Amino acid sequence: MSTIAIAGASGFLGKLIVEESKKRGHELVEISRSKGVNLSTGEGLADALKKADAVIDASQVATPDAADPVQPIVDAAQTLTRVANDQGVERVVMLSINGVEKENLQEFPFYKARFEQEGVITKNAKLPVVVRSAQWFEFVLNPAGTEEADHEVRVQNWDIQPVATRSVARFLVEAAEGEHGEGVVTVAGAERITLPQLTEKVLAARDDSRKVVTVDPALEGLGDGSLHAPADAVILEPNIEQWVREQA
Repeated sequence: MSTIAIAGASGFLGKLIVEESKKRGHELVEISRSKGVNLSTGEGLADALKKADAVIDASQVATPDAADPVQPIVDAAQTLTRVANDQGVERVVMLSINGVEKENLQEFPFYKARFEQEGVITKNAKLPVVVRSAQWFEFVLNPAGTEEADHEVRVQNWDIQPVATRSVARFLVEAAEGEHGEGVVTVAGAERITLPQLTEKVLAARDDSRKVVTVDPALEGLGDGSLHAPADAVILEPNIEQWVREQA
């Protein structure tokens, strides 16, 4: 048993990381503004990390549509690693996104921000682990790629290799335990599919008869295979059909 600090503990994935950490018997420190800890200013961070053996950073410091999504994320990463080093935290695990290293995807500022955040973590943390996650199954019907109406669902033609959030959460906790070494690792599901195809499957599983209309992606790189996982990616279950059945 060790003590794991979780940045972004109140977020969608953060809650799953908390749940998985508890299941595995770890002591937890939840880092979020609701807990009095602010990654942007550093307020409360030293106290939060003083007993931590590892920290998992799944924070969302800035939103993708913010005026400047890059600098706040970079600044927060610098603060986190500096304070973690000062407090003797051995391992820093960062959640990132598959494909952020590709220039065509960095046209999307949020991807560029994550890539620069990776650089801060890998250069400054004692034992850094960057986990690049493929798009989540749960991204289906997310407004970033989908526009819903009463009789149809317009879906951008993203070409993805999706993975379940619960599997990503488990991998991040394992990484905090030291199971996955150091450096950069990509996790993804076993199968490739377009976002419209996945949406059709989910709607069918939910007996939702709305028509899926495929539209061009906002960025060419989202649909040209750039989001496919590299050959050395770690493949996580469940597969597409298993996950879709759970949505019924």
